[in-house]
Amino acid sequence: MLANAETPAGFDDIGQRHLNVSSPLWQPPKEHKEAADPKIFDGYLGQYQLAPNFVLTIPRDGGQLFVQATGQPKLEIFPESEHDYFLKVVDAQITFETDSQGKATGLILHQNGMNQPARRIQ
Repeated sequence: MLANAETPAGFDDIGQRHLNVSSPLWQPPKEHKEAADPKIFDGYLGQYQLAPNFVLTIPRDGGQLFVQATGQPKLEIFPESEHDYFLKVVDAQITFETDSQGKATGLILHQNGMNQPARRIQ
């Protein structure tokens, strides 16, 4: 398929729509609202391996939580619920998976229509 335009999801979005007309074209990101207690942040701090050479580090600076991917700048993440966080600079969300004490054992990165699990390594 040839295209002279693309959606924010890229050229694949147009091709998928052509192959399956019931498939929706790119949708704008849903609106997120901040809501959570910063006390739970400490259980999420650490490093999570997404791929062999790609780690997401979750640091804290005061009352703010951040994510920093290998070789990328640190970005603030915002709580939407106790386990669900979102970024404002890109359409991506993070869901923390926790044990019975509330300490994260892993996370899931939701971005570009994919859900990528990452296990906690530190």
